[in-house]
Amino acid sequence: MANKVTMTFKKGDNVNHSFSMPIGDYSAGGTLFFAAKPEADNDATDAAAVIDKSFSDSVVVEGDDYAVWSLAFEPGDITGVNFTNGEKKKSYIGEFQFVDSGGNVSTFPNDDNFIEVIIYADVKRGVS
Repeated sequence: MANKVTMTFKKGDNVNHSFSMPIGDYSAGGTLFFAAKPEADNDATDAAAVIDKSFSDSVVVEGDDYAVWSLAFEPGDITGVNFTNGEKKKSYIGEFQFVDSGGNVSTFPNDDNFIEVIIYADVKRGVS
């Protein structure tokens, strides 16, 4: 069984994560997509996604073994998450999809061991 991956976010904050793909699966010119939802569904529009973001390969560093994306999430990337009655966190499932320049799709993880996505409540909203 593969190790469970967890990504955490603090609502209202900028958060940086990274994603590594075996270099043999990567080709320049593709796009990486990330989505987090309450549950798996058949909605091709991803309407239930609380995070739905894409990343070009301009943020990729190619190494000998892996292509590594630097993923910058902004506060506005989290939508539809509201905390009530003292809730401190909410859990979702997530996955990445890489679509190469030819339109071929690779999903990570490629099984039902989805990424655990935890969004923590905030107390104070900073203003710039």
